[in-house]
Amino acid sequence: MVFIMSNCWIIEKKDKQRNLRLVSLPSLHPGRGELKIEVHYAGINRADLLQWEGVYPQPGPPVAHEIPGLEFSGFISEVGLEVEHWKEGDPVFGLVVGGAFSTEIIVQQRMLLAVEGSLSLMEAAAIPETFFTAWDGLEYRLKAKENETILISAAGSGVGLSALALAKIKNLRPFCTVRTPSKKEKLLKLGALDVLVEEEQDLGDWSLSRTGGKGMDLIFDLVGGKKFSLYPCIVAEKGRILCLGLLGGTKTEISLDLLLRKRLTIVGSTLRSRPIEEKMILTQDFRKKILPYFTRGELKPIIERVFSWEELPQALEYLKANKNFGKLLLKVS
Repeated sequence: MVFIMSNCWIIEKKDKQRNLRLVSLPSLHPGRGELKIEVHYAGINRADLLQWEGVYPQPGPPVAHEIPGLEFSGFISEVGLEVEHWKEGDPVFGLVVGGAFSTEIIVQQRMLLAVEGSLSLMEAAAIPETFFTAWDGLEYRLKAKENETILISAAGSGVGLSALALAKIKNLRPFCTVRTPSKKEKLLKLGALDVLVEEEQDLGDWSLSRTGGKGMDLIFDLVGGKKFSLYPCIVAEKGRILCLGLLGGTKTEISLDLLLRKRLTIVGSTLRSRPIEEKMILTQDFRKKILPYFTRGELKPIIERVFSWEELPQALEYLKANKNFGKLLLKVS
């Protein structure tokens, strides 16, 4: 009997340590409405780093092997029952709750998108996590309208860059904040109207001066923490504030007086823990409204570096050091 195996990076817990280990596991077969994908590229995200560190566990019931990785691209290698439109050999990409750091993965058919047009397999793997998050945030959480001003924090991150790209498509007026001076010129070249390097200038004065004293219409925040308390002060009347990240901390204080007087809306959101039904709807919405920009070559993800299969631990350390401007990818096969 021949056993077909897949290679995976797993998080192994031992003596309070969480180590990444490369292992071989039995190959799985797709169930009803599912497909097996031969993974060629996987996107590397901060969520993977946090999962490795033990502070952001994979949602859902416990799994036998904890395999990180939220996005992938590759080719369909096996088709399950009741699958429509897809066939073996089709190039695809998509978003998953975990498991993309593997040579193969099982995916529900409505979570897949086609790699076509001018979109490459490598570029496709850099899209789902950051662009889905940014699109959902701008379109459905903030309900952004043409010509509104928007402040994007941590704009040099993957989600920040995706939000900037989509803000331009939606004809918003984007302003950005970063911690690293070297990222300022890069963001200006990508279309930011202005960029504040934190600690160099007061956020309140800077924001009000860029908006004629009105304040920002929208805040797209990826940091959270104490700085979140400043946003009610710098946002316009009836402004909307979205919190998508907590790297700056999980607690803050805000002025409820400003919240009431300015009639503000504050929204929190995350993508990974949502029910798969919601993710399917978002995936298909993205396919109709945003994916054509990629297939026509009008929109491209910014990829800084592609790491080899064996370099995943080094890639996560690189991400932890905040060295990247753009996406990090793992070349799987």
